Amino acid sequence: MRAGTDSVLPATGGIQNGTGSSGANDPLSAIPSDEEAGDPADGEAAPGIEPDSDDPETPQEYNEPPGYKLLQSASVDLDGDGINEQILVVSTGQNGNGTANRVEGRLLISDGDNERQIVFCTKENDPSGLLSSIEFEDLDGDGAADVFIVIPGYGASFSYSNYFIYSYKKDKSHSFTSDNTLADFIDSFEFSWNKGGNLLTVTNRLHGFSADIVIEEAEGHEPPDEIMLQYAERTWIDPVSVSISEDSRLALVRNGRTPEIKVPLPVFGVATVNMIAEIDLFYRIDSDFSPVLKRCEVIDFSGSGKIKAGSFEVTAYQ
Repeated sequence: MRAGTDSVLPATGGIQNGTGSSGANDPLSAIPSDEEAGDPADGEAAPGIEPDSDDPETPQEYNEPPGYKLLQSASVDLDGDGINEQILVVSTGQNGNGTANRVEGRLLISDGDNERQIVFCTKENDPSGLLSSIEFEDLDGDGAADVFIVIPGYGASFSYSNYFIYSYKKDKSHSFTSDNTLADFIDSFEFSWNKGGNLLTVTNRLHGFSADIVIEEAEGHEPPDEIMLQYAERTWIDPVSVSISEDSRLALVRNGRTPEIKVPLPVFGVATVNMIAEIDLFYRIDSDFSPVLKRCEVIDFSGSGKIKAGSFEVTAYQ
C-alpha cells in the first residue's frame, strides 16, 4: 500500500469498553492527521515526506492553494499509467479568525494537465475536523490505487467515524454514513435467553446464525431471569460506526490479499453506558466501486477483554 504525505481531520459519540484483540484483521497503516502526529522538529521532514531527491516518486513541496488550508499532500499513481498524480487534501470555508461555521474538505488531483476537485466532506459547527487519516490502496482490483479517507465525528457520549472512497481511474466515489440497507440488516438481528441462564443469544434470522454473549451482571443471581429479560427486550445494535477502542474502529484491513473496510457497530444492553458487545461488518469494493457487505463477526466483551463469539458470511446481502 502506498501512503501520502503530511496531514489534518462526519454520523454519533467514544466509549472505551474492553481491551485486547478481537481477533479481527489488523488495520493497514494509515497517514495520521497533523493533530495526531504533531509538528516535525526543525530540519526534519514531516511524517511521510522524504527530503528532496531526483526520485520521481518523492513527494514535492506544495504551496497552500489560495482560499484553502492545506491538510495533506501526496504523489501517487491513481490510474495505473506509471505516472504519479499530485494530490492535495484541503479545507475551505474558514473565517478570518481560523474558525468556521461550515467547512468543506476537498481533494485536488492533478495529472499535470488537468485538475479534478472532489468534495469528500462538509460539516457545520463540528470541531472534530475533516479527516483523521488517508490511505491509497487498490480497493476494487482494477490495478489502480484508490483513495480511502476516514472522517471523524463526535456524538453526545462517544466518537464515531465515517469513510469516503474515490476511484480516480473510474471517477466514482462513495460516502459511508448510514443507509436503509444497513438499518434493514441490523433489524434482522434478535436477542433472546433461556430461563435460568446468563447467556444472551444473538440470532440473525436471515442467515441462520446465532451466538451467545455472557451477561456478567446476571452471574450469581438465582434466578437471573429478571435481569436477562431486560437484556432480551432492550438490547439493540446502533447502526453507527463507533470508535470502540484502538483495535475496534473503522479501518482498512486485509483478509488475505484483498482489502476490506471494517465497520464496528456497538451493541448496547439496557443503556448506552452499557456496551456489551460489538458487531464487526467487513465490506469489499466491487467492480462498480460500491461497497458490498461480505461477512459479519460478533465480539463479546468478557471482563476486560474480548472474545469472538461467532461469524458468518453475508453472501446474499446486497
